[in-house]
Amino acid sequence: MSMAAAAAAAAAATLLARRLVSSESTRKKTVVLGAGFAGCELARDLASSRDVRVLDVKEYFEYVPATPAALAGNAPLRRISNSNRFASKRERSLTVPYKKILPRSVGFTCVQSGEIKVCEDHVVADGERIDYDELVVATGSRYGNAALKARPGSERARTRSGRREQIAEARAMLEGGKTVVIVGGGAVGVELASELGARAKELNTGAKVLLLHNGQRLLDGMPKAVAQYAADVLVRQGVSVYLGQTYNRIGTTFVGRMNENVIKSDHYVMCVGSKPNTEYLKQTGVEDEETINVPLDALGRVRIDEGTRQVIGYDNVYAVGDCACKLPDQSLASYAHWEAEYVAKRIACDGDERKLRQLGLYAVPPRIVAVSLGPRDGVVSWGDAVVARGIFAAMIKCLVQFWFVRFLPAPYAIMKRLPSLKNKPPASVILLAPPTISAAPAS
Repeated sequence: MSMAAAAAAAAAATLLARRLVSSESTRKKTVVLGAGFAGCELARDLASSRDVRVLDVKEYFEYVPATPAALAGNAPLRRISNSNRFASKRERSLTVPYKKILPRSVGFTCVQSGEIKVCEDHVVADGERIDYDELVVATGSRYGNAALKARPGSERARTRSGRREQIAEARAMLEGGKTVVIVGGGAVGVELASELGARAKELNTGAKVLLLHNGQRLLDGMPKAVAQYAADVLVRQGVSVYLGQTYNRIGTTFVGRMNENVIKSDHYVMCVGSKPNTEYLKQTGVEDEETINVPLDALGRVRIDEGTRQVIGYDNVYAVGDCACKLPDQSLASYAHWEAEYVAKRIACDGDERKLRQLGLYAVPPRIVAVSLGPRDGVVSWGDAVVARGIFAAMIKCLVQFWFVRFLPAPYAIMKRLPSLKNKPPASVILLAPPTISAAPAS
């Protein structure tokens, strides 16, 4: 190669490098707190247009909806067995390293201390300052029992191996119990009770499973037909269901507050008391003048504008997923996905009024729920309609897991246009419904 050609090639390479550096330096920075369904989806959607940095207190993504089955050693459409090898394989499949989910261009930091300080234009995590143009809070929630979902601040649950050990120990404990009490008749409690009941019946272990719920029926927020079908399946599986009463717990014994009936157990699992992971936000703007004051509601959820998902009082701070203030029936992985997709589109508008008008405000897609009732049974509802039962529902649940654990497309733009299939209450019910906020008594 001649000297002239070499010089020309070097000049071209230098120019290209400068352009790449210039392009990188002009890209806006988006920081995402939390790497669950919402955080990962948003990071993936913005990876091509933003410099994205994701922070989480654990080193892996966990497919939480499958945890109840894993705690019973089961899996959708699989034969129930006593094989520890199969159960261990199942536990490994629940956790995925972030490098397999997040694009290479997305930066990821595991905040080992769990301490995050949110400031006006940056966050501080483990002593490192990370600047942002937009901040998205997606730290999710936690359950009353650590086995159901990794808890922030748990050193053991920070790693994949530690989390797998945690699930395996909980599974061994439940399998060894002759009487297991599940507290809470929501989706998580019903699924766990059903998985354990199906296992006990098929393997003839002699174990008793009891489900305690303070409501008048199971699955309060779902259609009555779904609750009735679930109750029928639980009875066939040998699960004892107790409704309409709260209990005092003394060790592993539960005493009814109304009729004082006594229920003794070897082990119990609390499937109630879900709380948002927002403790790190509660002191912002109080002790440190540099931090911002993120508004929280009485339950600790981040207060947002429902139409834009922006945190009240801030144009460049958003909250998505279970940590955001919204109706309880929207606390699903599917809604976390759609909220994240919408916020990613809104951020990508870069404040362009024309693009924002085209995007419009966030419209809640219809509620489609698949409830597992053992490996080969379940029920799927769309709004107030039951669309599948039995083995077909189990197949749908299996497909949902395959789809969402791989973050395959579930386009918000299409889903928001689907019919809700919600039954409207009679006009008399609307007129006679009590106010949601009671008036203060006259002084």
